[in-house]
Amino acid sequence: MRNIRLKKLMAFCLAVFFSTSSFAFAEEDEPSEGQIAPDFSITTLDGKKFNLKDYRGKQAVYLVFWNTWCTYCMKKIPKLKHAQDQLSNQIKIIAVNTGLKDSVKKSLAFEKRFEINYPLAFDHGKKVTDLYGVWGTPTEFIIDINGIIRHRDGVPDSIEEKLVSWNTLISADESIAASGECSNNQQTC
Repeated sequence: MRNIRLKKLMAFCLAVFFSTSSFAFAEEDEPSEGQIAPDFSITTLDGKKFNLKDYRGKQAVYLVFWNTWCTYCMKKIPKLKHAQDQLSNQIKIIAVNTGLKDSVKKSLAFEKRFEINYPLAFDHGKKVTDLYGVWGTPTEFIIDINGIIRHRDGVPDSIEEKLVSWNTLISADESIAASGECSNNQQTC
């Protein structure tokens, strides 16, 4: 009888935990494919300012959220280094450390150890991480030249083939339709 009560209590506690916790669950209002990417500014580890809005109308952006202890993040490094070497005039890479169990000091050591050639930033206070609804790393976004999220994870291994479409400017009406933000008054949606 005591074991049954204990099991019921444990089940109740787990139910309360999972119903009130955002642990390992994405938010419904997180940015997703087809939506306009939320604007943000962040300072890179080398002291330069990165503003997402500066790339709208200019080139696509490859945004990666990472951590120094994340082994899957480390597996992405060769792909990102290659893209920076070969495609930096067609796509801007920015890798944002979420700050979870990490530090700027560890990030700088990581940058040196792996000879990173693309901009790294540290998200003090997790503002950008939370803005993008990131709860695990790596989390990748491709934001096209129009500011629309084309990929949330699932970024193709070979991004060269997609660069033309990611860097094609579209009209304001097409941008609204692609973002899914159409009202009844807009006939083009």
